[in-house]
Amino acid sequence: MRPRRVKMSFEALNDLLGMYEHIAIVDALAARRFLDDINGRIEWIAKLGITGSPRDFIPGLRAFPYRRRCIYFFIDDENLSVLRVLHGRQEIKPSYFLPFYQTEEKD
Repeated sequence: MRPRRVKMSFEALNDLLGMYEHIAIVDALAARRFLDDINGRIEWIAKLGITGSPRDFIPGLRAFPYRRRCIYFFIDDENLSVLRVLHGRQEIKPSYFLPFYQTEEKD
């Protein structure tokens, strides 16, 4: 399998920025290293073709836990589309993924 191209959603970038800002209050260098590590893991997932674990509340959504965070993504043959990067203890709701997944309301 060839490597997938990484695509980051605006929400995932915002999640990472929030993590950076939170850590940088105490130590900007540590914040930079943390983000470099998370981004490196995302690239590693794409390079090796890791598929993660399915999340049944949204069809096709996958997750990979790393450093007390969970990387949520969709995959296909060409792309690894990172939707969110959230804390592992955070309660996850389908509404966190609404820009990517809309439920059909029935009349």
